[in-house]
Amino acid sequence: SLARVVTVLYGVLVFIWLSPEDNSVWLAAALGLGLAGLIVLWTAGKRLSGLTLTARQLALAGSLLGLLVGLSSSVAAAGLMFFKNALHAHAFPDFPPGLLLAIVSRAPAWTVAGGLAGLGVALVWLVKKK
Repeated sequence: SLARVVTVLYGVLVFIWLSPEDNSVWLAAALGLGLAGLIVLWTAGKRLSGLTLTARQLALAGSLLGLLVGLSSSVAAAGLMFFKNALHAHAFPDFPPGLLLAIVSRAPAWTVAGGLAGLGVALVWLVKKK
């Protein structure tokens, strides 16, 4: 299925990202967003598949799933950064502890952004279906 192919491609991207000496925060944040999105879509997809939702339920589900993706993306990005630090084990880490805390401290803003993005996707879905 498409979800499996995307998951495998994501794993390949993370594997490639882990190898070189790279300390770009935007790529780590994007990979964290991808991991959070994949986890939420895999778990929610199994629970919501086959259900028929009203417009209001779809908007609410989109918002809640977006909130979950936004919240977990900062934690996932920090976790990936920490894992890369541990894997490389330098005296000076690629991502210092202050940067990891700064990423986690963005969780409230990313949660709101994820909720709004999820609501937007649900509304576009509703418009396209009609």
